Amino acid sequence: MHAAFAAPAAAAVTALCWLVNRRLLGFLPDDLPRPGRKQHARPVPLAGIALLPVLWLWLGLGGHWYLLLGTGVVAWLGFADDWRKERGTDLDWRLKALALLLGAALAANDAVDPLAEPGRFALAAALAFVLANATNFLDNTDGVATALSAVSLLSASGGDGPLAAAGFGALGFLPWNWPRPLLFLGDAGAYMLGLCAGALLAQRLPQGFVAALPFAVQFADFAQVVIARLVLGTPPWVGDRRHLTHVLQNLGLPRALTAPAFAMAAALLAGAAA
Repeated sequence: MHAAFAAPAAAAVTALCWLVNRRLLGFLPDDLPRPGRKQHARPVPLAGIALLPVLWLWLGLGGHWYLLLGTGVVAWLGFADDWRKERGTDLDWRLKALALLLGAALAANDAVDPLAEPGRFALAAALAFVLANATNFLDNTDGVATALSAVSLLSASGGDGPLAAAGFGALGFLPWNWPRPLLFLGDAGAYMLGLCAGALLAQRLPQGFVAALPFAVQFADFAQVVIARLVLGTPPWVGDRRHLTHVLQNLGLPRALTAPAFAMAAALLAGAAA
């Protein structure tokens, strides 16, 4: 089954989740309006978990069992954290770090034999861990994490295969998230897409530096935010409004154009790697 079918599949599963949550059973956590970092005026459901069955179908068909397990770990971690945040508390950062490290190790193991190439495996796991967090960091403006993940995954994969299906899945979710969001990705969706990006980068590591270019926007935002927080003496995992998205909006970029701008930047960088 071609990866492109993941887009309508993701759109359909997301629509079903939205309908069930709205009409039958409110099983999705809400991102509540809060002063400061939050810019929406009403509660918005966090529905990224809807991508999990779509990803699992293509990963299972492609035999990517380690990545299938890894996406499950980070999806349920993110879903639990989304529910906790609705109630005003986060999961302990150490628990989240351990679960994300496990997911990153499984994603790296999907592409690299840890016994045969322990150094490359460690690098792949570290990069997958960063990309999972970096994608979640950029889920702060409508459509940015979704569109950026779609461009990065599709360009780096060549548009075919199970990991391209993750990119098409992100495209299927995008109309729900941008330009007027009915749903947000939340931690669950962002972690899954970031982990798939990490697995794809692990496959491309033999290409050298250019392998990372399709994911350079995610790495750039992650690096500058973490460095800024450390310099200011705040914990790296505590959110703020110092991301590249916020910087560009402060400089006058309209909120609705932020996702297209970031997607275009990723496309140009991916083109440079081709």
